[in-house]
Amino acid sequence: MMKIKKFLCAVIVLAVSATVLFSGCGSSVDVTVNNSYNSMTDEQWREYKEILNNQTEDSGKAFQTAVNGSLLSGVSILTSFTYNDLNCYVDEGFGGSKSVGRLDYRSVYCGAGVIVEMNEARDSAYVITNCHVVYSDSSKETISNDVRLYLYGQDAEGVNYNLKYDYVKYRNSKAYYVSDGKEYWLLDYEVTDDDNYAMKAEVVCASTTYDIALLKVSNSSILKNSGAKAADFVKADEVYAGTRAYAVGNPDGDGMSATVGVITKESEEIILNLSDVDEDAYESYRVIRTDAAINGGNSGGGFYNEKGELVGIINSKSTGDDIDNMGYALPASYVRRLWQLMKDTASSYFTKSNPYVKAAKFPAVYKVANSVSYMNPLGLAEISETIVISTAGGSFKTGDVLKHITIKNGETVIEDKDITRAYHIDDTLLSARNGYTVVFTVERGGAQTEVKYTASLERV
Repeated sequence: MMKIKKFLCAVIVLAVSATVLFSGCGSSVDVTVNNSYNSMTDEQWREYKEILNNQTEDSGKAFQTAVNGSLLSGVSILTSFTYNDLNCYVDEGFGGSKSVGRLDYRSVYCGAGVIVEMNEARDSAYVITNCHVVYSDSSKETISNDVRLYLYGQDAEGVNYNLKYDYVKYRNSKAYYVSDGKEYWLLDYEVTDDDNYAMKAEVVCASTTYDIALLKVSNSSILKNSGAKAADFVKADEVYAGTRAYAVGNPDGDGMSATVGVITKESEEIILNLSDVDEDAYESYRVIRTDAAINGGNSGGGFYNEKGELVGIINSKSTGDDIDNMGYALPASYVRRLWQLMKDTASSYFTKSNPYVKAAKFPAVYKVANSVSYMNPLGLAEISETIVISTAGGSFKTGDVLKHITIKNGETVIEDKDITRAYHIDDTLLSARNGYTVVFTVERGGAQTEVKYTASLERV
């Protein structure tokens, strides 16, 4: 498994129902798709093909429009970091060298992001990306102080910006370091561009726990004079395997582009380490799996359904000689709540040297006691889980079955949701703020009762 930070024609799927109704010649004819096409008359077959062709053309055009709209919601990102972690040497001539200790050098990484909100004047915006696009705990900054965003069509290296590099200089000598007995020249990278394309962004908040960062662009004439637009999140918390989807990102730093695939698994857990210095700093992330092509530079880019709704944020892929087409996206079910939480609260605690987010924690420990899969009325496979308190906490008792969650700000209902998957609990709690009332309906001793508490945001 790898996180992706590097600088390093659409296929139309047509779902046909079991029965297609044709009309013509003043009458209607039922044709079961599973029956042999040989049983159709020539006229029926021509009508059938015409319907399929029209549906395919309409679907193809709508899908193309969705993809192009998403390109206008995307940004390419370049981030710079300063490092000082090598024992460096310089040439002294005649084959000689001497140690000069640790020298500063810079590296540049590429990634992607999604515009999620624009102001009325269209000159300021909030953008979400992965935390690991703007974060490097082995750098002097921890969170990059140089974050540049480029809109679609304004993100070509050599045209809209240049990536320059040179050897680190020490008294006019080239610096190098030794690793495994080999000499490596020490390179220093720099991004140069003009004010017509690069939008400087502030990091509002970043969380390694969720691998999400919130950026802000302010008073940008580039943004104001563009056709950029904010992406729309899918409203449902659930996604389904087989859904046609596409990823928009900045693969290999070559500018915004789209790759098409399907959702191959609707929810699973992966393990990633975002740290450069702590080999044990692993975190578990809930993700959606896809077979859409994911490459270095896609990190932080949007993952969309065929309607152009944001269903996730790309963050990683599986690699290996025996692995193909296994990319992952952080689900919109928590990202759409999380970025709003960051926007509302981060100014009171966030520092670049110690990035984290505060959220409402569940006061007890729960587990999945049972899981059942079934086909829903729409013909889609769903999973229903029974969530039980395994360790009591607050007013929750061991054995309580969690059925429903409601979050209120005074009398205003913020969330009102049945709990059918374990992830519904923590995802929904991201909508809580300090002082909000959280109400859980639980099944206890064969009867239903309510457990209430007041939300308090804590570091997560």
